Amino acid sequence: MLGRVYTAVPAAGSGVRMGLGYSKAYAEVGGRPLLALTLGALLASPHIDEAVVAVRPGEEVLCRREVVEAHGFGGRVRVLAGGDQRQDTVSHLLDAAPADRDLVLIHDGARPMVTVGLIHEVLVAAARWGAAIAALPIPDTVKESTDGGTTVSRTLERSALYLAQTPQAFHRDLITTAHRRARKEGWNATDDASLLEQMGHEVRIVLGDGKNVKVTTLDDLELVRLIVQSNWPT
Repeated sequence: MLGRVYTAVPAAGSGVRMGLGYSKAYAEVGGRPLLALTLGALLASPHIDEAVVAVRPGEEVLCRREVVEAHGFGGRVRVLAGGDQRQDTVSHLLDAAPADRDLVLIHDGARPMVTVGLIHEVLVAAARWGAAIAALPIPDTVKESTDGGTTVSRTLERSALYLAQTPQAFHRDLITTAHRRARKEGWNATDDASLLEQMGHEVRIVLGDGKNVKVTTLDDLELVRLIVQSNWPT
């Protein structure tokens, strides 16, 4: 029994690295904005009845019009303003969580290829262990450089290394406590599981999906377009 799930979608990134001149949330993929593709994939899960998305401040009306209303998500997607950093944005999303939700699922708005199966596996693991993430083992040899990237310092043991993805899911009280402590103690992290790790709480790994790409560059965007064109199933 999973309980009720609160689905938080941070999508307030600027997308500066892509050079689009506008937020990557609205980049076109298969005739839809990238964010609409992500929301459709999430809402396909039987565990998710609604999602709350946080966009760049000032883009709330645009998102409601171009993503929520234009693509049939009315009544199932709420939109609010994000923060300056991803961690701030997720904190805003957690503040908006209803009191009757048992689990929190956090998924990047720029990862549109998430599957129903992966969502299920992460939620099941989180319900049992309190915290779970999708992650992939690193297939390549990993080098560390401590002089700015010109000389190898050492080779890391890749068998113990994973690439973190989203979705990440948590018992609601755990993740809200972690974000409160982060604000109070000045912790900074690039993903939410890191905050649980700083608290000493175990985070379980669920095998991720190589197609579950986060769009951060134009090459990533083209890859996602190719996957969609290949009739990728959600």
